[in-house]
Amino acid sequence: MGSLKVNYNFQSDFTHMNMLKTEANLNKNMERLATGNRINNAVDDAAGLFIADQLKTFSLSVDQGTKNAQDGVSVAQIAQGSLVEVYNILNDVKAKTIQGANTMDSSARQELQQDINHLVDSIGKIFKDTEFNGHNIFVSDNATAADFIVQYGARGGTINQTLTLKGHVATADAASTAGENGSGATHVLIDGNKYTIDVTSQSAAQASIADVDKLIKAVDDLGSKFGAKQLELEKIISNNETIAVNTREAESRIRNVDFAKETADFTKNNILMQAGAAMLGQAKQQPQLVTQLLR
Repeated sequence: MGSLKVNYNFQSDFTHMNMLKTEANLNKNMERLATGNRINNAVDDAAGLFIADQLKTFSLSVDQGTKNAQDGVSVAQIAQGSLVEVYNILNDVKAKTIQGANTMDSSARQELQQDINHLVDSIGKIFKDTEFNGHNIFVSDNATAADFIVQYGARGGTINQTLTLKGHVATADAASTAGENGSGATHVLIDGNKYTIDVTSQSAAQASIADVDKLIKAVDDLGSKFGAKQLELEKIISNNETIAVNTREAESRIRNVDFAKETADFTKNNILMQAGAAMLGQAKQQPQLVTQLLR
């Protein structure tokens, strides 16, 4: 048998040291099982924590970019909704313009022009009142035409992840262009192009039919531009959602704990802790064998 010593019990010290290691592992098992995270601080996995945090930040940023893109979709939808109303009104204006191209007396023409001017005035109000969160989508001149910039991505600087919904000039103010009696010719302005609607004479009415057709086409073209931007934003939103899901999955694989493995480790360390406690009791008994030699 090995030598017996009283002043130093190696077996007891060795067992205690291993119990401390097992206790540390057991505490780490409980921490991970309690939080659901494999990495709770940098000491667990410094490189893994850095990568996981970067992925989390990126996914949150992409989520906000998606919300921004959804705002852009709302702008496009609001603009298109207003343009549909303008289109419907212009159909009435077109009918009255065709009516004005027919032979009629001057009094009837003035009444017809007033009707047209009231319709054009309503178009002007639609252009003026169409906005998103205080941002006017249609403005009265180029000086006030402000683009709506959508930051749809998580990156900035040289990596341009923006989409621009161009500001458009669209105005129609019949009250200020038709004279005091409201029966003079009226005008609609869209992106620098001026369209005149005048039925005060038969020849003017015939010319206005072509102008109203051009105006309807201009309104349709404007709607198509917003529609194209909406479609592009919807594709971006779909891609962002895919990126965010995959990024969160990548973060999860790094940060989150494997419960099956961690539970198995917890059970192992728990058994080792109990065994260590039992062995520590046995190790404390060994120095007492010295007393048997002294009998």
